[in-house]
Amino acid sequence: MIERLEKIWQEVNSIRKISDQPFEYIPFNLEGIVKDMVLIGIDKEGRKMVLLKDKRVDNPLPKPGCTRLEISRDLVPSENGAQPYIKIICLDDSLENVFSFLISRLIRLLSDGSTPNKATIDAVSEFRRLLSRAGGPLPSDEEILGLTGELIFISQIIKKDQSLWKGWNGPSGSSRDFTWDKTDVEIKASFQAGEPKITINNLNQLEPISGRSLFLFHSIFVENPKGNITVPDLVEEIYSKIEDKEEFEETVFKAGYSKEHKELWLEYKFSLSECSSYSIEDEFPRINEASFKNGLIPESISKIRYEIDLNKVSNFKIENEEVFKMISKS
Repeated sequence: MIERLEKIWQEVNSIRKISDQPFEYIPFNLEGIVKDMVLIGIDKEGRKMVLLKDKRVDNPLPKPGCTRLEISRDLVPSENGAQPYIKIICLDDSLENVFSFLISRLIRLLSDGSTPNKATIDAVSEFRRLLSRAGGPLPSDEEILGLTGELIFISQIIKKDQSLWKGWNGPSGSSRDFTWDKTDVEIKASFQAGEPKITINNLNQLEPISGRSLFLFHSIFVENPKGNITVPDLVEEIYSKIEDKEEFEETVFKAGYSKEHKELWLEYKFSLSECSSYSIEDEFPRINEASFKNGLIPESISKIRYEIDLNKVSNFKIENEEVFKMISKS
């Protein structure tokens, strides 16, 4: 879809150059979406925009929440008279790729049955969250490390089957980082410093679901200015080996990665020390509801976060290949 958008913008731009209209556009028609529901345009100042037909003109529009978007309502001339549209303009040309993902998200929401107004609210909210992370274009250092660990796992699992990357749930906020059939994987990453430890953020993170297998995949990294591990390189490596490239791009976009800021991401270079897998069984040490008297967590406790020393759970260690084979055969 992103490539199709780029082609449409090229066509629109050639029209705009010889036009004296406030903006020019070309419809983006797709099966499952009403004809002329989505218009892809460029205004006379060269700014890219998307327009969504919305007859419910009284519905309030979302506030952009940043200076990079302009959201308003406008009337677009047609054979049946002027039609009401929601107009979203990208005010920052350095974010055009991110804006393409915003449009892609809008179109997916519409095809799933969302109203134009609701689709706008949801897509703009995602756009805003991405730009506000860590107060800038990149997530926090901790999130970058976590994403690197997840991409290391994905880069290895697709060696068994390129479609297995679709089990990756981390960017969507799921309770499990990776799920495939009846197998779940919690993916952790840490720096090499003293004893290998991982942080558990809630009581359910290492709690197996009945009838399902749960594994822990842990990567240890070293910060290295000349390291060969970066998020952009991992993204490009995976991208080159899978078929559904657009869906993957949307997934890493949700994780906070954008190609516009590739040079900034390349500043975070790592070397991979090792990757280990653990089988999370009933005997695996962890804090859960059973750790409390009568299995009840005191009401005064609102959050539990703790660390596990992986050196002390080595008896639960299994070969990475064993986990990959189990997933690929399911």
